[in-house]
Amino acid sequence: MSDVTAELNTEKIRQMEATCRARGLSLTHQRRALLSALACRKDHPTADQLYDDLCKNIKGLSRTTVYRILETFVRIGLVVKISSQQAKARFDADTSRHHHISCVECGEVADLFDPAFNLPELPDEHPSGFQLYDYAITFIGLCPRCQRDGSHTKQKPLNP
Repeated sequence: MSDVTAELNTEKIRQMEATCRARGLSLTHQRRALLSALACRKDHPTADQLYDDLCKNIKGLSRTTVYRILETFVRIGLVVKISSQQAKARFDADTSRHHHISCVECGEVADLFDPAFNLPELPDEHPSGFQLYDYAITFIGLCPRCQRDGSHTKQKPLNP
C-alpha cells in the first residue's frame, strides 16, 4: 500500500470514528477493527468476508457480532448496504452518492461514478406518500472476468 493510500485510509477511519462518536456509539475494539477493514477495502465485501478478515486477529469474534456491528453502521449512515443478485448484502464505506454495477454470474460489485445517472433533485413529495431521502441505482451485467471465462450461465435479459 502506498503512503498516499495509507494516509487516505487513516483519514477515512478518523472520519468514521468521528461519526460514531457524534452518534453516541462507543468505539469498541471490534468496531474499530471493522472500521479499519471497511476503510481499506474497495471491493464491497460481504459480512462473511469481513468476518474472515477479522477473526484471525480478534479471538472470540463471532459472525453474529460482525453482522450486528454492520447493521449498526448502516443505521447511523456510516456504511451503505448494497443488495446483490446472489442475495448477499455487501457493504460500502463510501457513502457519497454513487451507483453500482453487479455481475449476475459471480456477484462482484463495482462503483459507478457517473453523474449522468443522478436525478437533478429529489421531489419533495411522492404519490406513494414516502418521504424520499436518497436513491441508488444498481446496474446488472457481466464483469470482465466472467466474460473472459465464457462459462456464464445466465442469459442476457431481453429488453421489454
